Amino acid sequence: MSTITASDIFSLLRRGFRDIYFLVSGFDYHHKEKKKIICYPRRPFNPLYMMSKIRWGLPVKFTSSPQEADLEIYFDDHTNSHFSKIPFSKNRKSINKNCNNISKSYVDDVFTKVFGYSLTVNPLENNGLILEKSEENAKHDGKIIQSPILSDFLDKSKVYQKVINNIYNDFAIDYRVVWIKDDIALTYVKYALKINRFKSKTVYSKVVPVKKLFSNQEINLIKKFCKNFKLDFGELDILRDRHTKKIYIVDVNKTAWGPPDKIVLKDGKKAIQLINKKFQESYLN
Repeated sequence: MSTITASDIFSLLRRGFRDIYFLVSGFDYHHKEKKKIICYPRRPFNPLYMMSKIRWGLPVKFTSSPQEADLEIYFDDHTNSHFSKIPFSKNRKSINKNCNNISKSYVDDVFTKVFGYSLTVNPLENNGLILEKSEENAKHDGKIIQSPILSDFLDKSKVYQKVINNIYNDFAIDYRVVWIKDDIALTYVKYALKINRFKSKTVYSKVVPVKKLFSNQEINLIKKFCKNFKLDFGELDILRDRHTKKIYIVDVNKTAWGPPDKIVLKDGKKAIQLINKKFQESYLN
């Protein structure tokens, strides 16, 4: 089990205050009629959630009444979601209703079918250094181990993957893609110290145009992945191997926090504006 330090608590509080600032600065002051959103199984009240910023920055409000709702959002951050008891409506738009499995193995299964190559390796075979990490969402427990391992040490709650070389000098570089309905809304580049490459400890992040990060072919494949994954609103974590130049989708988050940590306030506000604009065009007009 990872240890929570005073620095971790301070970082979370600092980010919380930052995101409250984003909420206040982006508050929608228009008195136009608001669309009503119902959330299953719960509402995203935490200001760190991107959906909270959409709630404050657009003419929308939450409702508990299925009869009044204009839009339904399936907001569940468990790895596997079950909505069998929820009264689905055929007459209104829905978000992430069919996106109910974000396990690491399922992410790679869809990725492999779309891209034609895989992250997964057999830990019982000699594949050199490999990555072991949890199937579950938001564990940040990845560690590099030597293969092969004995079958007695195989952990069925883990996945075993290639180690992607995204290290440049002292930093690990990740790409984060924001997906809304049928298109990429924007992309971030995130930097972490290489010693924290598998933890959620970004030291710097910025908004970068998608075409500066990916080729047209890669963009088309990312779009195909999201559609096959049945993701309506969320984020992808993507790594590029500096040797092979291939990209790998390593994680899908359908209850995203954003913008990412350690982003300049100006860039953060710009990101929220872009996401809100795309969300409104896609689901509220």
